[in-house]
Amino acid sequence: MSQEKVEIVRAAFDAWNRGDFDAWISAWDDQVEWHPSIEPALEGGKATYRGLDGARKAWDDYRGGAWERLTMRIQEIRDLGESVLVLGQADLTARTTGLEFTEEVGSLMTFRGGKVITSQDFLSHAEALEAAGLRE
Repeated sequence: MSQEKVEIVRAAFDAWNRGDFDAWISAWDDQVEWHPSIEPALEGGKATYRGLDGARKAWDDYRGGAWERLTMRIQEIRDLGESVLVLGQADLTARTTGLEFTEEVGSLMTFRGGKVITSQDFLSHAEALEAAGLRE
């Protein structure tokens, strides 16, 4: 299953980048819980998206919210058994200002039955590695 999980994650990131909701959501378990690191311009607090309805809301929040562009570039994927660690960069363009920037990001994704059940995002590789119990 290890290579299969890596391919599921890679396909999900590719689907996100090309705007293919159906392919993106196919990676998520019905009970998924996603804790993003880059806020979609919410009023107060951090977002947590739960279930496939939450995944749809996340898609709408990110793809139609504050970001004109939010694409993910994977630099490394590590299979950790039950989880997959993704280290990469997010390329963002703010909708209202047009400002462009790149942010270091990481994701720790836990699987159940071949689908992502939890995804925790981080604003640095160091934070993601620490959450996974690893060092750089």
